Amino acid sequence: MSYIVFARKWRPKDFDSVLGQEHVTTTLKNAIAQNRVAHAYIFSGPRGVGKTTTARIFAMALNCKSGPAKEPCGTCDSCKEISNGTNLDVIEIDGASNRGIDEVRALRENIKFAPTRGKYKVYIIDEVHMLTEEAFNALLKTLEEPPAHAIFIFATTRPYKVPSTILSRCQRFDFKRLTVNEITGKLREIVKSEKLEIEEEALYTIARAAEGAMRDAESMLDQLVSFCGKKIDAESATAISGTVGHEVLFDFTEKVINKDTAGILKLVDGVIAGGKDIPQFVNSLVVHFRNILIARASDEPEGLIDLPQEMIGRLAVQAKSFSNETLLYILTVLMGAQDSVRRAISQRIPLELAAIRLTRRDDLVSLTSILDRIEQLEKKLGSGAAKPFDSAQGKPEPKAAPQPQHKDENISEPPKDAAKKEHFDVEVEIDASGLSFERICEVWPNLLREILSKRMSLALFLQPGQPLKLEDSVLTIGFSKEHTFHKEALETSGNRKLIETALSGILKHDVRVDMKVVEALEKKVSVEDLLLEERQEETHEVVKSALEIFGGNIRIPLK
Repeated sequence: MSYIVFARKWRPKDFDSVLGQEHVTTTLKNAIAQNRVAHAYIFSGPRGVGKTTTARIFAMALNCKSGPAKEPCGTCDSCKEISNGTNLDVIEIDGASNRGIDEVRALRENIKFAPTRGKYKVYIIDEVHMLTEEAFNALLKTLEEPPAHAIFIFATTRPYKVPSTILSRCQRFDFKRLTVNEITGKLREIVKSEKLEIEEEALYTIARAAEGAMRDAESMLDQLVSFCGKKIDAESATAISGTVGHEVLFDFTEKVINKDTAGILKLVDGVIAGGKDIPQFVNSLVVHFRNILIARASDEPEGLIDLPQEMIGRLAVQAKSFSNETLLYILTVLMGAQDSVRRAISQRIPLELAAIRLTRRDDLVSLTSILDRIEQLEKKLGSGAAKPFDSAQGKPEPKAAPQPQHKDENISEPPKDAAKKEHFDVEVEIDASGLSFERICEVWPNLLREILSKRMSLALFLQPGQPLKLEDSVLTIGFSKEHTFHKEALETSGNRKLIETALSGILKHDVRVDMKVVEALEKKVSVEDLLLEERQEETHEVVKSALEIFGGNIRIPLK
């Protein structure tokens, strides 16, 4: 006798053997017992969960020699023929290859004839959603007034593609995906009966890779026996299933905990070099960190995590290194990577970016914290820019008078520096019709002065920028690479609007702004005199705090 694969050899032969679909099998058994068998059913659900198998068992129960019976005997000629697919009264049709109206018309003609041996003529149409619209229409009359001996069982993975006119004439049963524990329990029975040796982690690897489909799990186990022989280890199960082993996931998490950017990038490179599917790896990471969150947040994680107790313990240990907020942030980054990986041409890049964000999360989160601290500084300073203070006296330091440039102090010509200062104090009136890039460059120092009087932090961020171009009333402001942080801060809520409002007020023309980081920033407008003007060695304590935030290398106008 030829070899029979596990998926066929271990196919259920009665209702009680159908795994995880008790809500379906119990209803069908009761319908037989109460003589309430309908003429049409729809079995919907994912692949490999028992739809066609249940349909065959139902047909066996209806046409069993001792039936209709709640459980088929499995030994009579009718049961054996149905199980082997050779019974003339049970017709299985593939909806994908027999989807036209001609096939349905032939079915309508044959259904008139009585069953040859059994009590019912059962038509099992698999993947019924593949039938054409015309074929469905041809079925309607038969479903509405079927012969007493005819029963239809439609199986589909996509019930939403079946017309509502068909659905309304059938009893619908939704088959569910099997849990990891249900699949591993069944696999243990097969392993024991087949006299195999398998590691516990390998069972869970197969069950997770099967994604709720018992048939897929049996096929993977069959393949592993061919690959490993009678002894199956977790590493082989990982290799065959294409998934990533738990040790890799735990190692990835340790590198996130230790903020080891170089190590995590090396790990990702190893996963990719090993031929693992990148979307599946990201999905595994999402599930892993979800399990860590559950292990941290739940008092009884065993009922919520489909893993052995030993692994749940390791998850709980790693969970202690995270706060709930950090885990939510990590999951947000990984789920964003899931979407990016699906859309990206190079799937590696979104994964590496996500890994870097997870190990450098403190640096990235600091943008929000810095802005919060600056907001607190502004509240302390009150409205307007900070005034320089004498730290010893607590009084404003007097402004030094400009030094004359000539020996003759009676000469009325103002000093050169003073002339520059007066130039910046004069507001430049610009007609809307005369809006140009040159005029924007001309009033750029006025813009900085205006923003400085409203919000000091915003002026600090805008100072390194330079106007690049003006197109359709949109001004592009450029920043060098080392000032990327400043550009991102200006793009936060409210900052861009304040710049637009100030610039539009000066120019008497509606202007919108855009920010851009460029390789080489050409200096079109000089604001050094404005920003270095009246620099003081003693600075207000609150302003010192602001300088410390940026490393003490930012110079601000004190006015």
